[in-house]
Amino acid sequence: MTDRRTSSSSAGLSRRGWIVLVAVVGVVAATLLSVAAFALAAPAGHARADITAASTPAAPHTLNANPTPLGLPPRTSPTPPVATVPEQPVAGIATGACLQVFPSPWADAYPVVDCGSPHLAQVLAKGTLPQSSGAAFPGAQPLNAQVGDLCSAPGLLNWDWVAVWNEDVQIELRYPRTEAEWASGDRAYECFVDTYSRHELTGTAVAGH
Repeated sequence: MTDRRTSSSSAGLSRRGWIVLVAVVGVVAATLLSVAAFALAAPAGHARADITAASTPAAPHTLNANPTPLGLPPRTSPTPPVATVPEQPVAGIATGACLQVFPSPWADAYPVVDCGSPHLAQVLAKGTLPQSSGAAFPGAQPLNAQVGDLCSAPGLLNWDWVAVWNEDVQIELRYPRTEAEWASGDRAYECFVDTYSRHELTGTAVAGH
């Protein structure tokens, strides 16, 4: 009986020893896995941060508080400028001309000033659409797309000037937008460059001017 109890006790201790050993090994293994996972995760986290930083859009363009050679700072008053020179019919205004005021691309006439003076817009390009006088009216949207392509042709914009105003720059289009205008034989188009915020500008937005 004594021998059996001793043998049973020894076997029991042996099983407990194995249980303890397995538990210790499990803890050590879990610790090693945690350390390895942390070591691997740290560089990946930095990489993600770098990618995020690299893909973050640039901050919106902020105008300099001081005048620049190509652009003026924001007006201190929200009151838009008024024309101080006579207006000229749009048909007679040349490419590169700077417009002192610019109510819309559909005005009949604009006051033209030297581009070194404050102005709101400039004639970027103008021309005649290729459709014949007897061609059917294509519609305002197709014409808008056609003239948009003509007004975004390479070599029109002075990109040094554009860099001053950045995303504030826009191009506005003028073309025969009604069937009546089209039927009258009007095929003229104009491209105007100005800014969304209607800032007064200086310098020329047109390449080569």
